[in-house]
Amino acid sequence: MNILNYKLDTTNELLTARIGLLATAHTINTLDLSNITDQHFPVLGSNCALKASTFINTLVLSQHHAQSM
Repeated sequence: MNILNYKLDTTNELLTARIGLLATAHTINTLDLSNITDQHFPVLGSNCALKASTFINTLVLSQHHAQSM
């Protein structure tokens, strides 16, 4: 398992709703979901198409952000 080293400091600043994106992105990275997604979805023939993992990761993170607002 990959563990990222985070240093947490105290602050008097307000936290935004996007703070949960870090945990979600870290989970996507740790589980290697990008490679798994690309293995199970076909490669599109166009050279300007997005990889499946890019589309799905963006969708998941944007939905997480929308839920937290």
